[in-house]
Parts: sequence; C-alpha cells; structure tokens
Amino acid sequence: MEPGGASRVEITALGGQCPSEGWGEHAPTAPPARGHGTLNAGFVMDTVKFEPHRDAGQNGDACERNRISETNKDDYDPFSDREVSHQYSNMGAFFHLLKGGLGSGIMAMPMAFRHSGLILGVIGTAVTGFVCTHCMVILVRSAQTLYFRMRIPTLGMGETAECAFQSGPKLLRPYATAAKNFVKISLFLCYALSMSAYIIFIASSIHQLVKQYAGHDPVDTRVYIALLMVPLVPMCQLRLLKHLVPCSFIANSCIVAGLGITLYYIFHELPDPATSGRRYGVESFEGMPIFFSTALFAMEGIGSVMPIENTMREPRKMTGWTGVMTMAMSCIVVLFASIGFLGYLSFGDAISANIALSLPTEEYPAQAVKVLIGVAILFTVPVQFFVCAEILWDFVSPHVREDRRPAMERVMRAALIVSCMIVAVAVPNLELVISLIGAIFFSALGIFTPAVVETVVDWETSDRATRFGLAGKNGALVTISVFTAVSGVYASLYDALK
Repeated sequence: MEPGGASRVEITALGGQCPSEGWGEHAPTAPPARGHGTLNAGFVMDTVKFEPHRDAGQNGDACERNRISETNKDDYDPFSDREVSHQYSNMGAFFHLLKGGLGSGIMAMPMAFRHSGLILGVIGTAVTGFVCTHCMVILVRSAQTLYFRMRIPTLGMGETAECAFQSGPKLLRPYATAAKNFVKISLFLCYALSMSAYIIFIASSIHQLVKQYAGHDPVDTRVYIALLMVPLVPMCQLRLLKHLVPCSFIANSCIVAGLGITLYYIFHELPDPATSGRRYGVESFEGMPIFFSTALFAMEGIGSVMPIENTMREPRKMTGWTGVMTMAMSCIVVLFASIGFLGYLSFGDAISANIALSLPTEEYPAQAVKVLIGVAILFTVPVQFFVCAEILWDFVSPHVREDRRPAMERVMRAALIVSCMIVAVAVPNLELVISLIGAIFFSALGIFTPAVVETVVDWETSDRATRFGLAGKNGALVTISVFTAVSGVYASLYDALK
C-alpha cells in the first residue's frame, strides 16, 4: 500500500453521542475493507463515516441496548468484511509477532541484567513479559469489542483509543480526539527517539572500528553521527512500503548473523555463576527502574499488534492462554531472559548498552558483529522512519496546498531525520536514551493506554462487581506505568550524571 494511497480513518463524533444512539434499524454496516495488503503500522485504513438517520426515534437507553446488540456475532461479523487476499495464517501471525519482538533490542538485555543482577533479572523479565502480554491481549480484545459496537472491520491503535472514548461513558466522549492524538504523538516520539538510539549505536560501532585500525581516537562520536546524514537522508525518502521490503530483509539477515556470532562469544569460556562474582540482585535502588525501562524498550511490541491482528485469517485466535500472541510472547521472554542472563554472566559489569559494543574489537569475528549489527540497524531506520513520517504527515498535510504537497513531504522527511540526528548529537549516551524511551513512551503505550482503553470500553456494559475488579486491575496497571515512568527517568538521569 502506498503511504498516501488509502484514506485515513474518518469517524464523526456526532456531537458526543454514542454512534448507535437513535439509529434503530438504520444502524449502518461498514463496507468491506479495501486494500489491506500491507498496513501502515495500524494507522492507515479505509474511510468509515457514520451518519445517523435523522428520523429515527430517540430513547435514553438506546445506546446501551445497541452496544449489547452490536456485540452479538449473529448481528454483524466484522471479520467477514475484511480483505481476504492478503491475510496471515495463525502460524504466519506467530512469526510476524516473533520477528517484531526479536529486533535489535535483544542486544540490550545483558545491560538490563547488569542493573538487576542474575536472579532478579530472570524474575523481572518474566514479570515484564507477563505485563506486556496481558496489555497486548486487552488492547486486542477491546478493539474486537469495538468492531462489533462500531460496525468497523479493522482499527489501528490510535483509532481504537478514539472509538473507545466515542462509545464509552458520556462524560469521556468529548475526549475521543484527544485520546487518539495522545496515542499517535506517543508513537511518533517513541519511534523518533528510537531512531536517535539506533544512530548513536551505528556511530559508536564506527568509532570503535576506526579507533582499532587507526590506533588512536581521531574524532568524536558526534562527527560520525553527523556523517550518517549522507546515507540516511536519501534512504528516508522512500515513501512506498514495497520499497522497504529489501531494507527489512537485509536488517533481519544481519541481525540473525550478528546474534549467532555474539552467542559464540557468550558461550566461549562462560564462567560458573557460583564463582563468577556476578551479582544476583540489584546493587542500588536505581537498578530495578533502569532494568524495567530497558526491558520494556527491548520487549515491547505494542505498535505491531493491531496491524497483525487486522490481517489475520482467524483473529479470534490471537488472544487467550493458547493464543498466537501468548505463544509468541512466551518465546520472546525465554529468548530475552536467556540472552540477558548469559550475556551479563559472560561480560559482567563491563557490558555495554548493546552487547555488540562489548565484544573484543581486535578480533575479526567481533568486528564482523559490529558491522553486521550496524548495517542491520542502518536498514531498520527507514522502516521505523516510515511510521514516524506518516504520523507527522497526517498532522501537516491538511495545512499544505495540494500542488505543494510532494515537495513539502520531501522537506518534512529530511527535516525529521536530521532532527533525530540532532538529538543523537546532543545526547550521545546510548544507555540513557534507551532507558528514557522505555520509561516514558513504552510504559505509556504498552501499559497505560491498553489499561485505560479496556476500562472505557467495558465500563458501561459491566455490572458493579466487574467494574470494581476492572478498576482495581487497570488502576494497578496505570500505577505501574506512572511509577515506571517517574522512577525510570529519575534513575536513568541519576545513573548518567553520577
């Protein structure tokens, strides 16, 4: 799908009313989705415009009755309205979720274990994985409830938040647009800062290799960050998803090869945990917030959940104890815990923010890892950038004349990647940037947003006891999210400045 080739979601708020209120038998049925060959990370979908029948009778309880009716699968089945030519099987969705989780973030897990220790690291990874999986599940379940309620076949993450507030308690309906904008702005900042972290890593790898062969430290890392503008500005001008497929293939191949060589170094002369002197727990209070922030950065894949669900052949099998998502996340947790444990056990407190930077630079296999991971991340940047640019362009394009849009979009794309480089130059501390991204944005997107969305979606259709449990569980998740953000930012800055 071309970035500008599909209509953006257009949902009329109808003056704060529930979209179904007062429609009776004239409630609309969404047309079949068009062109979902490749979704733009959940942000591009077909236009569904709600227009109430003005002559329909009004009834104070109509909204509640229609919600119950719209969740009846015999009344409307959104899954049958989806495009069927480009759908994933359950196995395909499993591997896409697995691939989405097994990115370059896995290379940061040993650094997370450095802050938590071996035992607490394993426990913390399991807890973080459980929380992330639960939040992904409740986001998908909430979206699937909204499909029936709003009679829409697919929703992205931002649109899920918007529809939740539109059809939720009347007091919250005026905030529907604000909810969507909160999610999209958070996604934008998360991806933008992640690109800054990627740029820092690439520059650090180049710096190490140049120092190895030059015998001294010729220039600062910031110079290499600036030089990366030469390949990245043209690469980030790619505006068609099909042109990014080779980038994704190269990135995935290099990560697999680089991780394989890294495992050789991890298992080479692996010390005994009992005699290695490695810590089993945290050394100070700041350790655990930094651990959770880094683990969230590494494992959280909330941005890819809705696009995958929207293109599944059997979307009902995505959730549940034996669902596709649970199985994929279980594999991710085991792999991340293993790499984190073994990486910290092998390298100890000398571990870097990315384990590839800790490998001995004088050895050729280690140099190959730095090159492979650097190339992988270089080709990951345009893929991440695509999502970022689409979100920003959605906000900018309405204010640009039609004849100037192609040129303005190119200027915007160049300015955006240069801005990410400026952030990298200003804060070339990879560990700090990773921790801050996880603490602020992944806690907001991966924990806070799903908890709020589920509460809003289920509140009016739940009895008092269910509401009490819903408020308690999701209140705890919101508290965890806020605590992770505050403590993670404090601990990261304290650790960087001490």
